[in-house]
Amino acid sequence: MCKKYDTVIGLEIHAELSTKTKAFCTCDASFGGDPNTHICPVCTGQPGALPIINHEAVAYAIRAGLALGCEINRYSRFDRKNYFYPDLPKAYQISQLDLPLCINGKLELSTGTVVRINRIHLEEDAGKMVHDDYHGESWADYNRCSVPLIEIVTEPDIKSPEEAAEFVSKIALYLKYLDVCDAKMQEGSIRADVNISLKPAGSLVLGDRAEIKNLNSFRSIQRAIESEIARQTEILSEGGRVVQETRRFDDATGTTSSLRSKENANDYRYFPEPDIMSITFSEEDIERAKSEIPLLPYERVMKYTKEYGLTDEDARVLTLEKYLSDFFDEAVSIYPEYKSVSNMFQTEIMRRVKETDTEEVPISARDFAKVCEMADKNTVNRNDAKTIIRIMFEDCGTPEEIAKANGFIVVEDTAAIAEVVDALFAERYDLIEDYKNGKTNVFGFFMGQANRALKGKATPMSVKAYIEKKFSEV
Repeated sequence: MCKKYDTVIGLEIHAELSTKTKAFCTCDASFGGDPNTHICPVCTGQPGALPIINHEAVAYAIRAGLALGCEINRYSRFDRKNYFYPDLPKAYQISQLDLPLCINGKLELSTGTVVRINRIHLEEDAGKMVHDDYHGESWADYNRCSVPLIEIVTEPDIKSPEEAAEFVSKIALYLKYLDVCDAKMQEGSIRADVNISLKPAGSLVLGDRAEIKNLNSFRSIQRAIESEIARQTEILSEGGRVVQETRRFDDATGTTSSLRSKENANDYRYFPEPDIMSITFSEEDIERAKSEIPLLPYERVMKYTKEYGLTDEDARVLTLEKYLSDFFDEAVSIYPEYKSVSNMFQTEIMRRVKETDTEEVPISARDFAKVCEMADKNTVNRNDAKTIIRIMFEDCGTPEEIAKANGFIVVEDTAAIAEVVDALFAERYDLIEDYKNGKTNVFGFFMGQANRALKGKATPMSVKAYIEKKFSEV
């Protein structure tokens, strides 16, 4: 069946920058705190209070732009975006209209779609409204006012809900790698507005769009787009016309509803911000910013596959979080057995970090590398190596101390091997006859029983060699 409509999606992603102070004052920019405790005359717009630009916020915005392939405007300025709403005490937002910091970037998705980035500009966040539906009351918390944001605006290049969710996910990962945003969607530090329209399949003429505001999870982004596609399809199929407007998404019902008719830029009465000087960049400034960009996820994937010989899937998993990738890099710099370290890291470290719901590894990369080396060299068996890691997660101690204290150190006790294996051969002579008749799977039985009885007193390789010798003699 031919597809009747093409989906056209553009995104506006708002990411709070991880600066210590706000965009235009020295108030604490960290998340949380009692309502209205991180405020001052500047961020609440008191008469006579003058803003001062946060240079670190500008540097973070430039870093993000360069990582996303943007051109940096050598001359940039701020504007006032005027609107009246209770969470905006100044009745305007300091933003950028005509001369943003970054323009013309791009990011490629796994589908092959290249999403063009129209602009990245720096602005301040608004406050937050807290509603008590039971008592019919609302309060304004201005702690978030003037927290620095970058807004990443795409061209309408995205073709599906899945691509939209992937794009936001990739942006979040890039920003975390750049150390400019913690990308904690549950705390509102990254949010997305989605613009969606449908057009007749193959047509070059775009349809009227609806904008869905403040989506704060990858799942919500995908569900909201799916719901809006269904709504617009129904309207167009019945001969109706989609109204350009702003809508909200209800997670509980999985549907969108109208908030207000869509404003144009003119409605905001933009004009140049008179209290903040314009910004100019030299080539030296840009080169310095480029030098501060770490290896990004796709570059690390290439390094892991080309240099380390890991699979594409291993490389993808290892780069899902920067702190995990950094830990792995440090471990292999100490013990460069890449596949072995990767396997132990994925099965033990990543699993335990996920179980503890933390964003740090509570053991050192050096100790982890040592455990991997001990397992590879049969100083301890692999199961005991995993136990050592568990103990290090829960308590203190070095791998060597834990191994000695728990009797994990493998001692090549050849006499014990001979005693155990000889006893097994005497007890299970029936299996020896089976082996002679071609049933080689019994070898595994002898290996398992011997290793279990020896309890780490010998390496599996030594046990295997002795069993092979015994079979050659019968």
